[in-house]
Amino acid sequence: MATAKKTGGFSFKATSVAYVMTDDGGGANQINLDGKADGFGTVLGTLSLYGDAPMAQSGPCSWVGTAYLDNGDIVEGTGEGFFERAGKHQWRVRSILRTSTGTVLRTDGMISLKGRTYKGTMAVWD
Repeated sequence: MATAKKTGGFSFKATSVAYVMTDDGGGANQINLDGKADGFGTVLGTLSLYGDAPMAQSGPCSWVGTAYLDNGDIVEGTGEGFFERAGKHQWRVRSILRTSTGTVLRTDGMISLKGRTYKGTMAVWD
């Protein structure tokens, strides 16, 4: 059975948000993020939350981003997961990410409107 070992955390700040229609008639919130992740240095990316109806309380999500490591290396990552409302103006996001180095990560984080943040933990998936 696969297990995950906690490797650290991440802390991102939203720099912009775009709202777009999807081909199936739903919508997506595309949140551009900038911050730090343990072991990955500076990270820039877009977290997209998909809803099949206006004001969706939960649904699928995706991540596309690039990490700029302190040693000069660049690591790209993509992933999919699920979001759900977790309180007043807060959403929990859980996902599986694959990096260009072959590492697979499990993430668990919270988006908070207050402060425009996305913070959470990462674990390497064995």
